[in-house]
Amino acid sequence: MSSQQLLIDQTKKMISGLTMTVDSYEKAFNKLKPALTSDETRNRAEVWALANRIKVEQYDKYMDNRRVGKKIDTKAMGHTLIDAYDYSLNALKLDTIHVLDKKGEPVIDRKTRKPQVKTKYSKDVVNRLVEHHDDYRIVGSELYNVKDWDGAYKAWEYYCRMASRTDDRRWIKPDSLVAEVRYYQGIAAWQKGDTIDAVRLFSIARHSGYNHKEAYDYALVCLSDLGNDAEVVKLAWEAFVKFGTSDPQYIRILINDFIDREDFSGANDLIDDAMLANPNDDELLNLKGLVVESKEDIYQAFPYYQQCIELNDSNANGLFNVGRYFYNKAQETRQNSRIYGKKLADQVNPIYREALPYLEKSYAINPHNQDLINALRDIYYKLGEADKLQAIEDAQ
Repeated sequence: MSSQQLLIDQTKKMISGLTMTVDSYEKAFNKLKPALTSDETRNRAEVWALANRIKVEQYDKYMDNRRVGKKIDTKAMGHTLIDAYDYSLNALKLDTIHVLDKKGEPVIDRKTRKPQVKTKYSKDVVNRLVEHHDDYRIVGSELYNVKDWDGAYKAWEYYCRMASRTDDRRWIKPDSLVAEVRYYQGIAAWQKGDTIDAVRLFSIARHSGYNHKEAYDYALVCLSDLGNDAEVVKLAWEAFVKFGTSDPQYIRILINDFIDREDFSGANDLIDDAMLANPNDDELLNLKGLVVESKEDIYQAFPYYQQCIELNDSNANGLFNVGRYFYNKAQETRQNSRIYGKKLADQVNPIYREALPYLEKSYAINPHNQDLINALRDIYYKLGEADKLQAIEDAQ
């Protein structure tokens, strides 16, 4: 008997005892490990089926310990089940042997019209997976709770793969449950930094029946992070059709798109509809002001900007637009005045000073608005506030 076969037989004997523990299963697996990589045995289904059995039974022992109140290592338990699936793939692949006729040709099954195959270990391997199918979903949640994003992602992926099989009705799970798992898998992908995959999974979840609002919201965050404006607008339309004005974020995205495309009539109609349902939404008021300004002028838009910051005095855009109103007013006064020097300064400087509190507060919230920075530079220069001008220059 070869040394590798001896390892296999000894491992089988080790796990046949009645007093197996989590640690003794680990010792048995470590004894088997060399056979998983040896050229003599690594292509044998028996080895991988045995590895699968050890890991499944070790997982069961973890669960037994939990039931009687013992403290367990949640992460180790979860990865035990994940490893069991990985080993099952090799076992099932290597255990599929085509039946050949006397000429060495594949025998075709008369009913299925497919080549006949025979297996020795597959039935047991599949039965173990079927019995633990729901455990993969549960383990995914437990790994997520301990912030093991990769482990949670894998466990949920394996659950969904098994649920998509059609060769055995025992795998079948309600579509709504699988869709929900895909959504949570998307969260795990996002947490581990794979934003593109998260978008894919959120899409699968929605199209599989998980139409909860968060499936749209997380996808919008991811698409925004990716800078995919076209897809953001497309998904915002889907969400708006489904949820209406219950959440103004969707309609704000759509309004901004109308404004970017200079379709001010479309933007105005959408804003008016949104404001009927959300009359106290400060961002909608700011957007209404932008549309009115685009169609008419900033003086007609000013009341909307003013209402915006009355509702939310930390709205950076609203503050900038109110400050911009006073700044523009001062600039126009300078351009249209027939006086010069100190008399002109006495006339326009108070208007610049009216603009400053709004512009400075907006800058404190959003220091990356270049138009705002340029306005502050100009005002500080004209008012002779050298220290403030230098500070803003140093910050760039």
